[in-house]
Amino acid sequence: MEKIEAIKKITVLQRELAKNMRAHAFKHWMTLSLSTTQVKSLFCIVENERISSRKLADMLDVTPANVTGIVDKLIEQGFVRRVENSEDRRVVFLETTDEGKKLLANLEQMATEHSARMLSGLSGEELNHLYLGMAAFLKANQDQALKEKHLD
Repeated sequence: MEKIEAIKKITVLQRELAKNMRAHAFKHWMTLSLSTTQVKSLFCIVENERISSRKLADMLDVTPANVTGIVDKLIEQGFVRRVENSEDRRVVFLETTDEGKKLLANLEQMATEHSARMLSGLSGEELNHLYLGMAAFLKANQDQALKEKHLD
């Protein structure tokens, strides 16, 4: 198989896998008392450890006023807290509470268990091939991220 053709086939498989994984995750997300935007916000806050409302608004591509409503609901449910900036009182940071971290850890655990169930149907040889392919894909992803970081 030619390199360009292989890349096309791999990206099609990647999209299909992502679609299937999202469908599984969506089933669990529907049991939460959170909107999709609130879940996305929670992931953004966790990934950044401490984030300003303005930066979260930029990441979600919404207005700061919209972020206030989203964050208020996350605070009401105990998943996020506001923390004052000691250097600039006009800036308020958002942090995930232990309850918020626990919620996301549970979602990640469900995804891990789902993947393990899928993988259990593969042979040892298939698992080895998949491992090597995924390790190479991860390395390519990390290399590309470094290249893009240097361009910023």
